[in-house]
Amino acid sequence: MTIATIDIGGTGIKFASLTPDGKILDKASTPTPESLEDLLTWLDQYLSAQTYRGIAMSVPGAVNQETGVIDGFSAVPYIHGFSWYETLRRYQIPVHLENDANCVGLSELLAHPEIGNAACVVVGTGIGGAMIINGKLHRGRHGLGGEFGYMTTLAPAENLNNWSQLASTGSLVRHVIEKSGRTDWDGRKIYQEAAAGNALCQEAIGRMNRNLAQGLLNIQYLIDPDVISLGGSISQNSDFIAGVKKAVDKLVEDYEEYTVAPLIRACTYHADANLYGALVNWLQEEKEW
Repeated sequence: MTIATIDIGGTGIKFASLTPDGKILDKASTPTPESLEDLLTWLDQYLSAQTYRGIAMSVPGAVNQETGVIDGFSAVPYIHGFSWYETLRRYQIPVHLENDANCVGLSELLAHPEIGNAACVVVGTGIGGAMIINGKLHRGRHGLGGEFGYMTTLAPAENLNNWSQLASTGSLVRHVIEKSGRTDWDGRKIYQEAAAGNALCQEAIGRMNRNLAQGLLNIQYLIDPDVISLGGSISQNSDFIAGVKKAVDKLVEDYEEYTVAPLIRACTYHADANLYGALVNWLQEEKEW
């Protein structure tokens, strides 16, 4: 029997039927509906189509595991402030939901079951992440485990800067827009222009990589993980992964206090990572992992 797996995002919703060992039997997607009612109607056509063992969800925001309420704010405001356990109770199967960045981290356990301790850093508009300790997601007392983007960093500015503000794809784009005076930039275009020899884009990428490298070394010496996986759309760019590794190696080379460089690789499942991670979370919560 399969698990109904749902990924709620700001621009799209995915639904998939997954076996416990991670095989996708069928998958559907739709642009994010305008209302909760429309979302539940879309989901019901799949949840009612067959019998599932459970419902596994990846969602933006901070999840209260006891109540099933998604706290905080996100690009999908109508999913917050009520219990999803109660909302989906009529299907009479176990429901488990987890933050989307945490799901990306958990997905690596499916791809690499040998992992004991790991960190996942999701690079996008900001920086999210997940921390895996002894093969389990570390949420922390307030659910903030793995929120690496909040790490404070030294910067030539009076205002407090954190890692998200200095090392995310969003920071890369903002820097190029500010320096060029043009607004038609995104991460993909910046990398394309850098490859074509654009000095500003090359400088901006180097700056982001150096800032990322500092944070990755902090994580390495904080939890000494087996691996640090990088997620987000940019992680599918091999030039990005190579650039970050080079920046980390340069710091380790320049400062003799650093004797170990982290093992860095791209997350395995790319666009489907949230679905796989939601599955792993469901299996762990049901004590089947």
